[in-house]
Amino acid sequence: MGANGEDASRIVPGVKGYSVGRVAWSPDGNRIATLRTHRGHDEALIESWELRGGSAGVILSDPRLRNFCWAPDGHILFARLETPTEASANIWEIDIDPSTMRPSREPRRLTNWAGFTLLDLSTTVDGKRIAFVRKSDQSDVYVGDLEANGFRLKSTRRLTLDDRMDWPAGWLRDGKTVLFFSNRSGHFDIFQQSVNDRVPTEVIASSDEKRAPQLSPDGSWILYLSWPTTNGSLPSAPGHMMRIPASGGPPESVFEVKGYPGSAQVPRERWLPSARGYPDFRCPFHPTLSRPCVLVEVNQEQVVFSGFDPVQGREGELARFDVDPSDSFWDLSPDGSRIAFGKFEVSGGRISLLDLAGGKPQIVELRGWNDLTSVGWSADGKSLFATNWGSFAGSILHVALNGETHLLHKAAGMTLERPVPSPDGRYLVFGDVITTSNAWMIEVH
Repeated sequence: MGANGEDASRIVPGVKGYSVGRVAWSPDGNRIATLRTHRGHDEALIESWELRGGSAGVILSDPRLRNFCWAPDGHILFARLETPTEASANIWEIDIDPSTMRPSREPRRLTNWAGFTLLDLSTTVDGKRIAFVRKSDQSDVYVGDLEANGFRLKSTRRLTLDDRMDWPAGWLRDGKTVLFFSNRSGHFDIFQQSVNDRVPTEVIASSDEKRAPQLSPDGSWILYLSWPTTNGSLPSAPGHMMRIPASGGPPESVFEVKGYPGSAQVPRERWLPSARGYPDFRCPFHPTLSRPCVLVEVNQEQVVFSGFDPVQGREGELARFDVDPSDSFWDLSPDGSRIAFGKFEVSGGRISLLDLAGGKPQIVELRGWNDLTSVGWSADGKSLFATNWGSFAGSILHVALNGETHLLHKAAGMTLERPVPSPDGRYLVFGDVITTSNAWMIEVH
């Protein structure tokens, strides 16, 4: 468009399932380049486009691409993750043939860093300095004391004291011991820790990637999801629902699961790490009711809920939702009778309650709240806990089933997720992501 907004015309068409996260002018001003990324980050492309409706072409394709800029001398600078599952990136450059808009030689790595990702690359006019935002994220498990029937959360404290990714998942029967998964050993393993202890106990560690540890309804098993570890790439083999005796013993496979919830670890452009993702599962906490555990998987643009037994394996389908899986969240009521389901919405906050026995669905409207990120049922199944994203601080909310909402906690980080009350309702555990980002500059020699 012109400087006053006149004569606007489309240059880059939208493609379903992809987003355009970066735009840069060519040095001569005749073309633009864009970074087009697939929703699952399994494909990322730097594409070149003529401004007047001419040809388009792919400059570079690499699923680890996260940012780029077009330098004044014509080469492309880009940020590339070290591995798809590691939040470390470095700056690379590649020379471009102006006649073909294709690389004229192999990319060259300019930096050798670890422990953070890079955003907003830019260069000075002479190309001798590069500016960028250096960003690092860390999730930790926090716990607080619930009082007044869940209307107050007091004495909130950090439970995990390491500097790696830690996400809460469940509780043991004593109501004082938290089950969580952490990559403190280089890949996600399973740990347990009392709310009064400072050091966790390892439940199971191996080369496989393990997530979401929870007790079976009868308390006999610790269930979790597992994927084979690969050398710097996302798992291509199917995952498995696994079980180990709660009293200790070797792990056993229960059945295969579809998909990989990379959001728990894989960094995303602009967005924080998240404990959300599919497949995922929950189990009832009342064994006398004989209700199944619930597994959720993705089928294209749907999330599909199925029942399963920790010993016998899969059962039938329970429900499905047509929704963007990357922005949705859910939880199973303690008695296993209802699913609370929602999605991230900037215009409001709604949680759907689905009765698995076929009753009428219910919509819970959170008046005055939006950008919800997760939901959890209260221990008695009579209310909900919800978390939301905030540009300065995330919140934990207590939500009555009529939509009446009370603020329980305002966090230091922007994103709070996975609120899980203890079985007796005395404690609430949750994950909190702290982000550090600063502007940096380096000189190019």
